[in-house]
Amino acid sequence: MARTALTAALAAALALSATLPADARMSPKGQIVRGDGTEFTVRYKPGLRLSDYWCAAGDFVIRELHALPNAPIWRVSAERPRPGGGMTFSLSPAQAVGYTGLAVIGNQDGALSAGLADQMCEDRRGRR
Repeated sequence: MARTALTAALAAALALSATLPADARMSPKGQIVRGDGTEFTVRYKPGLRLSDYWCAAGDFVIRELHALPNAPIWRVSAERPRPGGGMTFSLSPAQAVGYTGLAVIGNQDGALSAGLADQMCEDRRGRR
């Protein structure tokens, strides 16, 4: 029975990854991230908190772009994510909105380190 469940889960994961565009990746919480080393967007997914979008951004910067955890990430999109859109981030402050959208976390210019953003991926029990 466990083997059947594992096989089904693997098949579902492979099917989902086959439907992702070549420049997209799946984050730890199931968000789709598209973009490059300069600017990238975490696609909208119902029920996610702003910290989940930052989680995906941090994960993308560290694991896909191979940046150091102290690399700053800026929020570029000013509005909350909605259907058909998402939240856009950049590794450059050029188009930054100047705030993270998260309580009082981040620099005065609205950046978060990739490491801090990535830590938002942990759930209440400390697991990713």
